Amino acid sequence: MTAALWFAIPSPAEASPGLGGTRNLGMGGASRASTSGAEAMLVNPANMGFTRQLEIQPAYQVNIESNTHGAGFMAMDSLLNDRLALGLGYVMTLGGPKVGYVDGATGESKSLQMAHAAHEVGLPIAINVVRGWLAFGVRPKFQYSVLRFRDGEGARQDARKEQLAFGLDVALSFSAKQYLTVSLVGQNLTGPATPATTLNLAPLTILDGSLNRARVSPVSDYPRTLAHGLAVFPTRKPGFSINFDGMYDFTSYRTADDKFTRMLFSGGVEYSIRDAVPLRLGGYWDSRGRGSADDRGYISFGGGYFVSPGKGQVGLNFGLGFSRQITGPSPDTTLAITLGVLLNPNR
Repeated sequence: MTAALWFAIPSPAEASPGLGGTRNLGMGGASRASTSGAEAMLVNPANMGFTRQLEIQPAYQVNIESNTHGAGFMAMDSLLNDRLALGLGYVMTLGGPKVGYVDGATGESKSLQMAHAAHEVGLPIAINVVRGWLAFGVRPKFQYSVLRFRDGEGARQDARKEQLAFGLDVALSFSAKQYLTVSLVGQNLTGPATPATTLNLAPLTILDGSLNRARVSPVSDYPRTLAHGLAVFPTRKPGFSINFDGMYDFTSYRTADDKFTRMLFSGGVEYSIRDAVPLRLGGYWDSRGRGSADDRGYISFGGGYFVSPGKGQVGLNFGLGFSRQITGPSPDTTLAITLGVLLNPNR
């Protein structure tokens, strides 16, 4: 269906704590229904087979304020069978966010360096149930995450419960004569990670009310979510799309006493010049926890360069993405880059 380019974020899609797709980043998280190829592995596996391609794609992302880096390597093949697409991906996250506090014993202001790490291996599969109309995808994955620090004695302590689990994403996409696509995506239906709404810093003596954890996100590394996406193609060509997405996070802010569901709503547009230079613009609103005090608004944009491979040739998929928080507390900035290689072994 689409030869849309990807490049690869934490993104509004929260596909993983360090990487969510650079095209997705540049469009403010509103890319689920129009994604394809390697990026679809992260945000909507049902769309992997909408484009016939063999792609190998490394990607990198950084969130500047939290000092969190994400790197991934994705490989996807939809050339062997016009009804089946297979992928293999690895995503690694390394971060060093800091918290500030006042030592209750000495009265000194101190900062504590945290260590945030996550690893994820996924094997997404997409099936074109009705070619050009209906596609189904699953993404079984192994995922691990940890947030640690060293106490005054130099011993490693867990600031939140370590996660080691089997996760599963499922997705469904319906396309209507190339004019529009509607998608539903459920992520981390099994194995959602523990949120960081509270930090266990018990070995430290912290003055009550002095903890500043603004750079440690309370959002779960792998939240259980349900998302819907709508993409409209005014020219019936994948290079021009208008997108609207919504996502519901059922675990990051839910406790035994509070059943609050975090919500995100986003919109984005992509326009490709000569099917080679994509320009992307988007934005989204993130409700975070209960009440409006921690609501956040973001604006994002991106671009790239795409060369489709001819028979027996090699193509290129380069992209850049940028996102900046413009409303709400603790503004953050995310940058992403990818350079994919597309192969066409047919002669």
